Amino acid sequence: MKRFSIYIDGSNFYFSVRDKFKCKINIEKFCKKLVKNNELVQINYYIAPVGESNPKMYSKQQKFFEKLKKIPKLKIIFGRLKKHKKDGKEFYVEKATDVNLALGIVLDAQANIYDEAFLISNDGDFSGAVEASIKRFNKKINYVAISTNKSISYHLKKVASKTIKVNKEFISDAIIY
Repeated sequence: MKRFSIYIDGSNFYFSVRDKFKCKINIEKFCKKLVKNNELVQINYYIAPVGESNPKMYSKQQKFFEKLKKIPKLKIIFGRLKKHKKDGKEFYVEKATDVNLALGIVLDAQANIYDEAFLISNDGDFSGAVEASIKRFNKKINYVAISTNKSISYHLKKVASKTIKVNKEFISDAIIY
């Protein structure tokens, strides 16, 4: 039985599922389906929390975090949102989330926490961490692509042990209505 870890780029996962499938997914069911009958060691969910300056969104996200906390072996790793201004408009950029995820994959590989991992993100910036974990620590890292063919990461696809393209059939029993 293989030991599996799952690394979820929370914001990327949310928007990819919303844009491709127009639904929400039960993360626990989705993760169990990925690992099948193998040992699920950990699920690491990387996200930047919304500030209290947006009460409606903050409340919604806090309720979501409470649901996540009930999933066995799931750990939420927080980045932060940094406010920017351009042309008189305010917007936020996620900071530290990607670095935390990349470090998690590599340091957990080095510590031999898992035999194989799933990376759920379409962000090609993770390709270095994926490649390092495969080459230096002899791990298998599977890229889970929840996207259209146009938005699949060429860089992740190139370095990952395997690319799993998630379709509606795969997620059918994990859809939240």
